[in-house]
Amino acid sequence: MRLALLLCLALRCVPAAAQDAPPKKWRDTAELSIVSTNGNSRTTTTSAKDLFTYDWASTKLELEGGGLGAKSKGQVTDERYNASEKVSQKVSEFNYVFERFGWDKNRFIGVANRYDTGLGVGREVIVSPRHDLRAELGGGYINEERTRGAKRVSFGSGRAYSKYEFTISPTAKASQDGEYLHNFAFADDYRIRTETALQASINAYFSIKVSYLWTRVGKPPPGFIRDDTTTAVALIASF
Repeated sequence: MRLALLLCLALRCVPAAAQDAPPKKWRDTAELSIVSTNGNSRTTTTSAKDLFTYDWASTKLELEGGGLGAKSKGQVTDERYNASEKVSQKVSEFNYVFERFGWDKNRFIGVANRYDTGLGVGREVIVSPRHDLRAELGGGYINEERTRGAKRVSFGSGRAYSKYEFTISPTAKASQDGEYLHNFAFADDYRIRTETALQASINAYFSIKVSYLWTRVGKPPPGFIRDDTTTAVALIASF
């Protein structure tokens, strides 16, 4: 009789313990893509990305890294790597400040190493069950080591960024983000980056994402064109 009572109490405590468990502060999202590129390189290949976030009460850390590589007839036809960190601090319910630092390498558009550091302010413009819009403004400094022409290009930069997410259904969402980087030394050497994406859940952990990425460099290194596009179909795992 006592054993039965203990078992009943244990079973009753399990849901209560689950309800009392604090929300998870960290999240990791890994992405594996099949990519078709057109522009300075034309090939079909694969890429991998990972985004780790840790959210305190008012502070958020984001760590991101990725790589893309391809070979054609034994020759490397495309190779890209990137890594970045960002720390955001809320100053009110919808406003925050942040610092960010990023590195990327893409010799097929003439960039041997690129370092981008900046500070700024952001605001959650729209927060609702179906619509989410965030905008950021800031400034920073960019240092590029190039493979052709001027070996190193450095300049102060201004940055404008926004991201909009629309929840289509409980298992599908669409997003649009855009970034503009201004070169204060040479205004015509700007940077633009936009991504349009549609994501659909398979289950609680996996989803499929289709995306189209467009980038433009106002004054690319000699021998390269201004625009690059990337169309990707990715399998995403979230934990």
